[in-house]
Amino acid sequence: MRLTAQAPDIRGALAGTEVQIARSVTAGMREVTDGLKEDLRAEVREAGLGPRLANTWRGQTFPKTGESADAAAYVSSNAPKLIDAFDRGVTIKAKNGQYLAIPTPDAGVRQLSKQRTKGSTDNTLSPAAWERETGTKLRFIPTRSGGVLVADAFYRRQAARFQRRKSFRPIREAGPAKGRTFVVIFVLVRQAKLRKRLDIDTTARAWAERVPAAIAANWQA
Repeated sequence: MRLTAQAPDIRGALAGTEVQIARSVTAGMREVTDGLKEDLRAEVREAGLGPRLANTWRGQTFPKTGESADAAAYVSSNAPKLIDAFDRGVTIKAKNGQYLAIPTPDAGVRQLSKQRTKGSTDNTLSPAAWERETGTKLRFIPTRSGGVLVADAFYRRQAARFQRRKSFRPIREAGPAKGRTFVVIFVLVRQAKLRKRLDIDTTARAWAERVPAAIAANWQA
């Protein structure tokens, strides 16, 4: 009696396992990337910082195409300095003895921001930008804490192309009838304290702890 035994194809079996590992790791990291990005966006919105800043969070999984056992997640913000300021809580000071110009609601921030977004990389609303985009000159009034920049209520010589802008409405509607001879457009201060409103590290650590479970959930026997 003769028995013949054949060794199992170990290389083939390992090759199949390696492919499965690459698939599960890559799929798991993609879930972590998307989950962390969405949680960070939600955190910014819940802090009252608005959807625009929230949407600066971007996520990428490497490799971008294909699968790898070394897949990695990368989540970052397109506004890192601003995110970092609200994450740590910082004091912003004006340079060279100047003032920080903080726009008031009457500055029409949203309308002006939309106008400047097209073809512009600088979305900071400055007094100079406000004057340029409304055709209105600002006037300085000193205060104990610094000062304010105001726009006088009536401009008879206001250029017609500016009159219909929503950002100019508070100035048009103000006047003696409402007891307002000017509208405060910017508040000037020497420094401003940004309180800590985000906790990026805690959110990131929570998702880092989920990595093993995410990989395991994508394992297909």
